Amino acid sequence: MDFAERARAGDWSLRSALVRYAESEPVRVSQVLDLVRRIDFALSPHTKLLQREGPQLWRSLESGATASPGPVALVTGLLRAAVRLDEIGDALAAWAQDRHEMPRPDSAVDAAVADVGRRLDDLGVTREERPPGRRV
Repeated sequence: MDFAERARAGDWSLRSALVRYAESEPVRVSQVLDLVRRIDFALSPHTKLLQREGPQLWRSLESGATASPGPVALVTGLLRAAVRLDEIGDALAAWAQDRHEMPRPDSAVDAAVADVGRRLDDLGVTREERPPGRRV
């Protein structure tokens, strides 16, 4: 479940690739990290459900099945959002490994941020309140 720290191309994780990407895109990186935190926060009360029914939840996720409203539906929706960010992690890791030859994944990051943000909003996952001031 630790999609943000999972090793990818060249041993880059999503978080480490975001550090490299932040050199030129701090706002996009902040948006991605906000989504990672929202998913982590929303999944944390469901740790026992994930441990107990993880394989079944994953099968539901892969099949596209929808559960009736409740914790299973919420967790499956959160996993779908995490998978979408995991895909961006792969793209960012590939770019970070060979950033001089590969195009920057700006449009893919923007599309994922919009998609995952919408999914989390639809699931009722709250946004993190931030104090006023400069955001990075």
